[in-house]
Amino acid sequence: MIIDCKSIAQDIKNKIKNIIAEADYAPVLHIYQVGDNPASNAYIRGKLRDCEEVGVEANLIKLPEDIMEDELNNKILEDYNWGDVDGIIVQLPLPKHINPKNICIPDAVDVDGFNSTSPFQPCTPLGVMKIFDAIGYDLDGKNVLVCGQSDIVGRPLVDMLIKRHCNVISVNSSGNTLRYYTLHDGLIDVIISAVGKRDFISSLDLFNANADVCIDIGINYDENGKQHGDCSDDVYEMEDVKVTPRIGGVGLMTRAMLLYNVCVAKYGEHKMEEVIG
Repeated sequence: MIIDCKSIAQDIKNKIKNIIAEADYAPVLHIYQVGDNPASNAYIRGKLRDCEEVGVEANLIKLPEDIMEDELNNKILEDYNWGDVDGIIVQLPLPKHINPKNICIPDAVDVDGFNSTSPFQPCTPLGVMKIFDAIGYDLDGKNVLVCGQSDIVGRPLVDMLIKRHCNVISVNSSGNTLRYYTLHDGLIDVIISAVGKRDFISSLDLFNANADVCIDIGINYDENGKQHGDCSDDVYEMEDVKVTPRIGGVGLMTRAMLLYNVCVAKYGEHKMEEVIG
């Protein structure tokens, strides 16, 4: 069964749009883009469409490919100090000479939740949790296998799941580690994959694990430019497993949660309670 992430994300956006329409001032989001990476362009187009749809004022700041880290950080800090801005994000991927971990976005406007000290929850993990809520899946006491241990997805997702009283196993991108838990445990209720490897999760993995939900966060492309997730094609044919689609799936939820965080920055969390509960 394919989870209808598009409808879930649209419901969130509709609620956000109503809140902004009733407010005196619209939230302001600044998106920094370094260079002209095609994938980056595609991600930004989607975010700009979302912002226009709900009423967030989005400004794209394009910077040259050869800009250095210090110069980029100075521009961000100047923007924060002098601009009327509620949220600032730096679009990934970045050129190789810029380390994303060295980018300094002030916590007050870090609406992507990249900083460990950010008051905002990272958008992708937050979107995943909203999927569980929307499909009515009770996480309490469930055994969840999280594949991928990145600072912006895997690790914060583990923390969120633990707060929902899950039993969480966190593994890296090694297929051998994954097979150990699916073949020798058989008591995994949920598999979440965010490793960016095509065919990393198969229907056999889900069957052996006895899982009933699979969240596919991975993004990768084949030689023809076609987008794939971490799940193999046969996963989407399983009738007894709820699975997110490779296109129009978690990515839409990530974008919806970005809008949510920008509005939290503008109006406060109490104002946004009706959006995600």
